[in-house]
Amino acid sequence: MLDQRFRIRDEIAWRKMKDGTVTIVSPLAEKIVSINQTAGMIWDLLDGERTVADIAAALHERVRESGVSRATVEADVCEIIRSLVERQVLEQIVDSSKP
Repeated sequence: MLDQRFRIRDEIAWRKMKDGTVTIVSPLAEKIVSINQTAGMIWDLLDGERTVADIAAALHERVRESGVSRATVEADVCEIIRSLVERQVLEQIVDSSKP
């Protein structure tokens, strides 16, 4: 999963709160989803250009002084992205130029 890229689906409406949490409205799932500050930091990086590994590296830079290992950050980022894909708010970018 670390080499995959994801982006926020076009149909999604969202708002970032002052505390870093994000409220997401998903018409596909007919739900409102709230994600915490850590997931909100990941949300900010989901541009379809960065890989999951890139996102994990950027997040690790932000939390490195807290002593959290890179492996833990990678696992957490993968879990959060999987959850957001299941909730139908993210879509995977597929590079059609690769075999």
